[in-house]
Amino acid sequence: MEPEEKLTRRNFLSGVATIGLSSTLGSGLLFTSCSEKGKQEPLHPVEELYIPELPDKAIDGKPIKAALIGCGGRGIGAAFNFLDAGNDLSIVALADLFPDKLEAGKQRLKDGKNVHIPDEMCFTGFDAYRKVCELPIDLVLIASPNCFHPEHMKYAIEKGKHVFVEKPAAIDPAGYRTFVAAARQAVNTGINVLPGTQYHFDRPFVTSYRKVQEGLIGSIISGYAYYHTGRDQYIVRRPEWSDMEYMIRGHFNWNWVNGDQISNMLIHWIDVFNWFTQLKPVNVIAYGSRIRKNIGNVYDNFSMHFEYENGVMLEGMVRRIDGCDNGAGIVIQGEKGSWHSSDFSIRNRNGETIWQYDPEAAKSKFKVHDMYTLEHIMLVDHIRKGTVLDIAETAATSALTAVMARESAYIGKRYTWQQISSSPLNMLPEQMALVNVDLKQFGVPLPGTAFIADD
Repeated sequence: MEPEEKLTRRNFLSGVATIGLSSTLGSGLLFTSCSEKGKQEPLHPVEELYIPELPDKAIDGKPIKAALIGCGGRGIGAAFNFLDAGNDLSIVALADLFPDKLEAGKQRLKDGKNVHIPDEMCFTGFDAYRKVCELPIDLVLIASPNCFHPEHMKYAIEKGKHVFVEKPAAIDPAGYRTFVAAARQAVNTGINVLPGTQYHFDRPFVTSYRKVQEGLIGSIISGYAYYHTGRDQYIVRRPEWSDMEYMIRGHFNWNWVNGDQISNMLIHWIDVFNWFTQLKPVNVIAYGSRIRKNIGNVYDNFSMHFEYENGVMLEGMVRRIDGCDNGAGIVIQGEKGSWHSSDFSIRNRNGETIWQYDPEAAKSKFKVHDMYTLEHIMLVDHIRKGTVLDIAETAATSALTAVMARESAYIGKRYTWQQISSSPLNMLPEQMALVNVDLKQFGVPLPGTAFIADD
């Protein structure tokens, strides 16, 4: 491994002190799986794992009132999913940084779900999240830009609210530690936190997970994850927008807001690999560049090689470039076979399918197959049963795994889990206001050097 190095990229160091969580991170994630050749042994006792039941509808119980933070497409989608999860569920308040985004989301709720939110329950600005968290509600749905997830979740938990928070949990080590501390506080105080890692509640993924844990592919050796699609949305800047407003509205193009492509896209498959293996990474070496991207400061492609605990390896690739072959998925290789997300099958070493998820059988047994709705069904069930859903910290581990790979690509060096978990890196600008700033400070990362500005 490379000797431990300090991050030197200008303008993204806040001097935030490490709060001492790194020594215990990943606790409960490690297991060993030594099986005799040809004998099926469980990787981990299935009864000790969280495997959701996934009913079609949440149980009835006390009415649950929710507020939505972030009224864009994913936020309104989450609100719809929550409302579809069961009876006596309501959205009663909205928050967004921008008034026009809030009004558009408000209209979509009215048109799509006949939900009318009065003006006095609508809040805008950087402190809007605080205002809705202080209302007499039960649940907060957080779908704000990625950089705000840790602080918004932290405040909601401090106010005693259950939380749904979109992925990624964080996009830098400082946010990661904030998220983990809040997640632990939630568990200790009986508050449910549901991270937006929806594959954990998708019927074919959950069934596959059980089969892998039962030992059908043997001890996990490696994985290959990929996510390829077209370019991000292009935001045309309006004359009245400040620099900060321009960056936040076009958040896909700026790494301090969005986290770059690994945190935004490939994290889905990184999280699946972490979930299936129950391991965390030890180190990573990654590469990335901008081939056709001409706005913002994110890359449009990355490639990475992770080494995990127990010598397990993961190869990952992500690309957002128009005109190329697209696709997304993961293959997890075991000593006796492999699992493929493309068709939810398990194949032996000869490539023969020995098990495959049966969607027709699932359709005959269940009515609801939308993973976004199913995750909210499970959240409502936990709230109404008074049980605690303890999976948020695993989502944080996946988020930091993505951050570790991004930072390795940015600086051009191998990065270790110890380095990234103890790093003071905080990507938020010092001044968080809709003002003009020197955009040169948000330069494109150049491996082997400090940050440089766009020409």
